[in-house]
Amino acid sequence: MDDNGRLLFRARQGVTRTELRQHGIDPLDSQIALLRAYHLIAVEGERLVTTFPVLGSQETAGLRIRMAELAEVVAAEIATDVSALADVLTGEGLARSVYGVLFGYVIDGLIWDRLRSDGLLPSGELSVERPYWNGAFWAVYPPREGAMGTNEIEEAGVRLTMVWTDETVRALNRLAEAPALRSALRAVSRGSLPREALVDDEGKLTIPVIRRRESDPVHRIGLRIAGKIVSALLRDLPQAGVVVAAHELIWSVVDALEMAGMVRRPGTFDGPGSLAAQMFLSTDGAEV
Repeated sequence: MDDNGRLLFRARQGVTRTELRQHGIDPLDSQIALLRAYHLIAVEGERLVTTFPVLGSQETAGLRIRMAELAEVVAAEIATDVSALADVLTGEGLARSVYGVLFGYVIDGLIWDRLRSDGLLPSGELSVERPYWNGAFWAVYPPREGAMGTNEIEEAGVRLTMVWTDETVRALNRLAEAPALRSALRAVSRGSLPREALVDDEGKLTIPVIRRRESDPVHRIGLRIAGKIVSALLRDLPQAGVVVAAHELIWSVVDALEMAGMVRRPGTFDGPGSLAAQMFLSTDGAEV
């Protein structure tokens, strides 16, 4: 089934199995059945049709230009809030974490929460009709260079978020797979993690701990930023295009903020040295 990607690309405008074989793709019946079960293709007569957005190089280039233009507007609208977020973290001795929290907690976190609460994302809940996966699929080409992403490990209401880059993803994955990590998160939840594990010799936190409630200034400011970005996105696009465009916009917004000098990407994002700037904890409200 290694040719699923090629099959789905060829099927974006409809294709018969005979036409697929002409391109060296000869899918098994079981392969077609699995793609249908995941709602990735539909069968229309003799034609297989991809059911999700597939953007080629021309469409992707156009979308990225549009999102870059929108990101400049958004960056100006959220500038005051971004500065306030930076002030909060800097005041806690966590200036190096501003970039990671802004991207990982707000732009690639709270934005999706807002879109989901507005009914613009799949619920993710499995059903009889969707027993394997109930998320959003799309494909774009070429891939975006230098794009970041987030991975999360959650245990007992405590979530460790790691912002990864191509240069640091392996080191972060090793951390995520460490046997002691989940027990450490449970200890955070119980309040029994040794204090020295979270603070330095001066008593300052080594990574941010965000409480997912209005009384936490990082969460409160983050909600404002996320709300403004989502509002701008919905002004600019029909709802049907939101999920694909939002993924492009989040990276474009970070680029625009960097170009405007509002945030600075730490050097550790581009080399696996200290990973602390790329991580933070968030909790359901328990004191840590």
